Amino acid sequence: MNKEKLMINLPYLERKAESFTAHEYIVEKALPVSNYRFRQITESPMKDHKEIRDNIDSMYYDGLQYHCLLIYDKEKGDGLMVESEGYEYARYAQYVPQAKLIWEHFAKDHAHEIRLCCPLEIYHNISNYPRDNCIADNAEMAKYADDINIGIRENDLPEECERGLMHWYHPESIDDELDNKVFSAHCSVEVIGGELTGVITLKVIGDLSADAMARFIKYCSGQLSDGWGESLEQKYLKTDAGEINVSFWNSGDDWQLLPEKDYLDSFTRSEEFGMGGQS
Repeated sequence: MNKEKLMINLPYLERKAESFTAHEYIVEKALPVSNYRFRQITESPMKDHKEIRDNIDSMYYDGLQYHCLLIYDKEKGDGLMVESEGYEYARYAQYVPQAKLIWEHFAKDHAHEIRLCCPLEIYHNISNYPRDNCIADNAEMAKYADDINIGIRENDLPEECERGLMHWYHPESIDDELDNKVFSAHCSVEVIGGELTGVITLKVIGDLSADAMARFIKYCSGQLSDGWGESLEQKYLKTDAGEINVSFWNSGDDWQLLPEKDYLDSFTRSEEFGMGGQS
């Protein structure tokens, strides 16, 4: 086999021109599976498969178009488009080369954004000073948001560039809603209410259930307090104000990660309470 030439996987090369006609099929759901499981399905398409049984409602013909399940090999990239017609096996199916790449391009272009916010703790790097004496004022640090975001991006590992925190997410099951719907989650800082604030921007395909959002907030909180967050805290970010450490998490009872609207409401209530306490 010549390893120096491009190889493209195709079902077959057809010799009749009329068979070249393509038809549109709607992907109702994309389901990533292991290479081992993908080979099992493609090698025995007429056997019942759990992936098809669990997603029967995603496959149907509406009188005009076929709505299908796209099962793709998350390691090798190829996929299988399936319309089971209510059965638990691949009654109608077609092999789709590079299905993972096709799906990921679609996801990046069509996903909508959900933003979560949390308070930050920022520390100046001052030699021989206790850390607690080096806490920066988040309002004063607002002018350095661009510098900090550059530092955050430089801290990302190469494998985190596309999916961010979701690169480290381990699905609870093959039908995990977060794994199937949340394409990426990236951290940044923004000025909200005059103060520098942590923002996690999700790119989501479709709507997240309340349970999935709660699980994501729990997962993301763990990443901010450990793993990704701990790695960032160990780096000094350069700004015109000097070197700083940025933490997206703290152990205080008032720390929380909230959807942007809830965070803004909470921020406003805190301000009103503070103003009331001063009067």
